[in-house]
Order: sequence, then structure tokens, then C-alpha cells
Amino acid sequence: NGEGDPNHFSANGIGDIRVGLKYNVLPTLSSMVVVGLGVYLPTGNTHAHDSEENVMESPTQLGRGQVGLNPTIYQTYELIPHLLNQFASASYRHTFRNDDGYQFGDEYMINAGLNYVATPWLILTGQVNYRYLVHDNFKSSLSRSLTPADRKSTRLNSSHVALSRMPSSA
Repeated sequence: NGEGDPNHFSANGIGDIRVGLKYNVLPTLSSMVVVGLGVYLPTGNTHAHDSEENVMESPTQLGRGQVGLNPTIYQTYELIPHLLNQFASASYRHTFRNDDGYQFGDEYMINAGLNYVATPWLILTGQVNYRYLVHDNFKSSLSRSLTPADRKSTRLNSSHVALSRMPSSA
């Protein structure tokens, strides 16, 4: 039935950090359009363990383990100056495949809404959000690449391996 044993875990720390640049391409008194580009830096932990000391799967880690790109666009317009304005934004996030062979799916977000200035200290906001996620992808192998230590060990033992495979003369 697909049920498994519950496995408890907790994680503390910092996730991936986003560094970004924004530029206002249409600065007017009643509207603006801002484009941006963000880069997610792989600063979050990707080797957290569960209560049984097993390394947890990539989606449960604090970090994604690889650089990500995040272009954005934001637009706003005053429908009634100093009283009512509308806003809309869209963003995309792509993370490259990490060293474990895991690639998080692309993420698309669209938001739109209205701001109403009821009083100078109270602004009412209505907003609609849409988020679409592409499925994650995992590509890996049970075999592992040779490390420099493995290569050195293979060269030293290569004559012994060849001798042990020779047929005996008895």
C-alpha cells in the first residue's frame, strides 16, 4: 500500500541565498516597470541527516546544492492617484543539477492585485497568486567515479590483479 515507517528529522541553519539586481525601466509618476535578475547561491546545507543518521533526500535539505537563476518583472500603475493602484509580477526560477544527480523542477510564478489606501496608516490589499512547478528530475548511477586515491591504488595493484587472473600450471 506504499506506507513506510515514519522517519523523524529536523534541520537548522541557513538556506540558499539569493543575490539580485533590479532596474526600473519605466519610472514615471503614476507607473513603473522593474526588471530583475537574481542568482541563488548554494549556501544551504545539503547533507542533513535524519534520526537514524541517513542522509536525507534532496527535497528535504535546506539548500539545493547548485546555482539557480531567477529573472523577474514587476509592474504597477496608479488607477486613482494616491488612492488605488494595481500591480502585477512574474518570475521564473531554474536550478541546475546538483552533485547528487538531483535537479529541482523549474518554477513559474504570476501575481496580480490591487492596493487601496483607506487611510494614511491603513492600506487594503487584494492579491491573486499562481505558481506552477515542473516535476523534479533525478539522474544518477550506483557506480561511482574513481577518485585520485582509487587511481593510485589501481596502478599499484595492477600487477597483482593480472597475476591472480593467470591460470595455474598445476
